[in-house]
Amino acid sequence: MRASPGIFALLLLAGGFSSADAQARTPRASRDSQTVVFVCEHGTVKSVIALAYFQQLAQARQLPFRAISRGTSPDPVVPDVVQDGLRADGLPLSGFAPQLFTASDLASAIMVVSFDQPTVTRTVANRVPVRAWDGLPAVMENYGRARSAIRARVEALIDSLGSAQAPSRNPRRP
Repeated sequence: MRASPGIFALLLLAGGFSSADAQARTPRASRDSQTVVFVCEHGTVKSVIALAYFQQLAQARQLPFRAISRGTSPDPVVPDVVQDGLRADGLPLSGFAPQLFTASDLASAIMVVSFDQPTVTRTVANRVPVRAWDGLPAVMENYGRARSAIRARVEALIDSLGSAQAPSRNPRRP
């Protein structure tokens, strides 16, 4: 018996938001998973902000998607400015561990979003769509400005994914 794609979203909704749970709870190789992989250089800044907002919006809209954050050269910890900013935004990180982006992250991926990381396309090798969100404001210079730019892109992505999930609205007339 296969789990429905929305089961993981329901698990997250039932237990509240935790980005660490979102990354760890769903098996990597699940074919039912619909994962968006966010990749930045350190796996601790732009991709983490995108992860947090993506999870919040997907849960609020009851969409069957999840996100993970990866880095091409991961740092060991999330910088305080990111942790403090997300906490102030009501999205605290708990137990998040930065991880290296590898081809195995594509097993359940429906899309990869990279932040100024052109080498990501080599790893993806046309297995899933790649979007490049390059040239966004630097988080370490101005968290609020960078967060707003990332959130706007995440909202547009959630809108497009949600539209693709919506049932056809072709009412039949008797």
